[in-house]
Amino acid sequence: MTVTFDSYAWIEYFSGSTKGSKVRELVEGSEQIFSPALSLAEIKSKYTREKKPFEERLEFIMFRSSIVGVSAEIALLVADLMQKDGLHLADAVMYATALYTNTKLLTGDKHLKGKDNVIFLE
Repeated sequence: MTVTFDSYAWIEYFSGSTKGSKVRELVEGSEQIFSPALSLAEIKSKYTREKKPFEERLEFIMFRSSIVGVSAEIALLVADLMQKDGLHLADAVMYATALYTNTKLLTGDKHLKGKDNVIFLE
């Protein structure tokens, strides 16, 4: 299985939570993982705000997953998702990245629950 992790999935992984154990199975497996570049910004911002170290975590994400930037095609898909589904920009970027890479999105973000191609962490 090929999967896209959003920020939520990575944060659960690093926290060692029950939800994170589901993420760990994928991280420690042989699955190909994609991560939207925006996830790096969200994770750095969260950990900086909480005064937690982030450098090694970001390095691990960049090592273990393929980072996907916002291309013109993804940006246009983001706009469509924001209009059609009422998603906020960051959520739309995460979802659009998964759709563009033809992968499942791993998330626990309530705005994405029930969407096609979403594996929801509960």
